[in-house]
Amino acid sequence: MAFLRFSRDKRGVENFYLVQPITNRRGKVRPQVLYWFRSPPDVKVGREPFDPGVRRALEAQNPGVEFDWRAIVETPIPSADADKWRERRRAERAAKHAAAEEEAAEAAEAADDEADVDAEPAASADAVAPVTASAITPIVAASPASGAPNGRDATRKRRRRRGGGGRSGHSPAADAAAGAVPAPASTDPSGD
Repeated sequence: MAFLRFSRDKRGVENFYLVQPITNRRGKVRPQVLYWFRSPPDVKVGREPFDPGVRRALEAQNPGVEFDWRAIVETPIPSADADKWRERRRAERAAKHAAAEEEAAEAAEAADDEADVDAEPAASADAVAPVTASAITPIVAASPASGAPNGRDATRKRRRRRGGGGRSGHSPAADAAAGAVPAPASTDPSGD
């Protein structure tokens, strides 16, 4: 005897399956789908999943199968939870944001407490020994490493450039930077 199986995916699309259990040679029962009707959620127009034309066609194609159309049509369909999952997701997201803000506030409060604790000994040290101009050491700028292009830090990677340079792989700008002097081009039209 055929029965109705109903499912709804995460977008709310409704699937009606008319399924018949079939026993194979080994005695194992597996479901066989006789009919499948797919519909968008909350549709008010269009045809029903099991209208009279579909019923006649299914009975003609499957003569050995019993159909209890009254039980199939009266099978309860669960209500759509499309709006509920959206609301639940919004609530979860709001809870995450609230927890993150609370954690950030606690971290900021802890940092302020540490700053207050560190500031108290520094204030007492200032009262004991005032800072004089001779105690301040000037900051000397580090000289650029030799071989670093344009005085940039040697640890920084050189930017790779595209194009230019022809077949030899050298560009006139790279040759000039390396100190190579290009050979003067002859402008003599006679070829001498």
